[in-house]
Amino acid sequence: MIRPITRLAALALISALQPLGFSVLFSAPPQTLGENFALVFSDDFDGPRLDERVWVSQAYETKIKHDTARGPDNLEVRNGELLLHVRKESRTVGKRTVKWTSGYVYTRDTFGPNVYIEARFKSGQCPGVNNAFWLASISNPGKDGFRDRYEIDIVEARKDVRVPDLPGMLNGNGNQAWHDWKTFAYARDEKGKPVDIAQGQVALHSFGDYHTWGLWLGETELIYYLDGVEYWRGEQHPANRDQWRTGVGKLKQWPADREKSAYGRHGQPDWSYMGGYTGDRMNIIFANLPWGDKWSPLSDAADGTFMAVDYVRVYKPASLVSKKSIQETRLKAPGPDSAPVAITRPINVNDRHPSYISFTLRKTAGAAPRVALLNIDGKPVATLGVDAGNNLLASIGNEWSPANTKTAWPACDRKEPFFKDDTDYLLVARITPRRGLNHPAISVCAFPLDQPLPGEEPFFYANITAAGSTNITNGWHINQKRAAYGCAVSFRIENTTGKGEVRPSTFRLGTSFASVLPN
Repeated sequence: MIRPITRLAALALISALQPLGFSVLFSAPPQTLGENFALVFSDDFDGPRLDERVWVSQAYETKIKHDTARGPDNLEVRNGELLLHVRKESRTVGKRTVKWTSGYVYTRDTFGPNVYIEARFKSGQCPGVNNAFWLASISNPGKDGFRDRYEIDIVEARKDVRVPDLPGMLNGNGNQAWHDWKTFAYARDEKGKPVDIAQGQVALHSFGDYHTWGLWLGETELIYYLDGVEYWRGEQHPANRDQWRTGVGKLKQWPADREKSAYGRHGQPDWSYMGGYTGDRMNIIFANLPWGDKWSPLSDAADGTFMAVDYVRVYKPASLVSKKSIQETRLKAPGPDSAPVAITRPINVNDRHPSYISFTLRKTAGAAPRVALLNIDGKPVATLGVDAGNNLLASIGNEWSPANTKTAWPACDRKEPFFKDDTDYLLVARITPRRGLNHPAISVCAFPLDQPLPGEEPFFYANITAAGSTNITNGWHINQKRAAYGCAVSFRIENTTGKGEVRPSTFRLGTSFASVLPN
């Protein structure tokens, strides 16, 4: 497939520099996002076959939908494109015989949030087939067994036969939508049947052409793009903002009857009752499904057609993937007259993205280290530490009323201690800025340095109480979300009991989890 020279030049630069260890940054399209981006995933389908290390095909036996079985024989890589073929053919699946087969393929890895995802493809040249580029939780990193609880349709494109099939005519209906399937457990439609909570719109386009479809999956908004131009966005619900990460409450444009279905049962911004994995880590999926409608009827003309995917790419803000710390400072044991240590880049609770800090730390029996992040007036913006009983503490705001792993759920269910005496630990903290009207948060983990450090950031679940309780899938050891303002410009370490010893050695500040890990 012939592509614009600017895109070819960018890819050539990646190929040349990445083996040498350079970080290749982009202002990824669209420019309106106002960030420098790093390309974190791409596939141009230039090989002889689909890379099975990257992609998984749904098996024909997995699921039948609209009298169609989807599987690997309907996938092909040819001339730099991934082709998803539609065939009218009988296939026996279990005790059923279907009339159609088609393709369904998804990434092994999961993505999001804070990513821009983009694909260029051409829909199959017939009505009655749904050509889909979407996200769902197929590979669930949680432990509760839930799947497909949350879905984002970057586009589902079908041909509209009501519009003349002439050059330049907008005869493609591209459904751009978000679904929360968890609401089937409690939300009902006007007939009393289970219903998902959804929001979206139709993007009109020329069906017979290649188009580039993109999505910014942010912390508080979803922004949909068509050919590099913003087409539609959904934002955090202004009233029920605490349910941002549950899915419910994510889009503020709901009509009143839908909002009543979502919240009418409980009537409060409930942080826990819809517990379990929320779908924030999702797989990229391509699928084409025979699916007729009055305005897009399915006929034998669909037999032999295919959806042609030119490329798919995922970009992430460069700061969030950086492995280089902003500051690395050697520390001395704290004393009664120890001066605060300056932070070279202030940690602001109103930043667009989180800030990360880490401390290499050891303590002896009876000691209780506390680290206070201080504003210009010397007042705490956030605090973290370990108590004399080796429980982790975290607090955000001026008030010292910390969340404690001894009492906060699910941390309190852990049998082994989070910190041990006379052992070197890496104490890592994430300061998550406020989201709209929501409160900022602090999250803390302690990793023993005599064991391998995690390869990726612990899962962050934003629905946190001031007491530190959160969802079972949360990966950080202790969290707290509460009102806080300002920015930290220094920190002070102290031993709050005066017993034993606190021995810090290194402080690191960075824009990503990886940037505050030891080299």
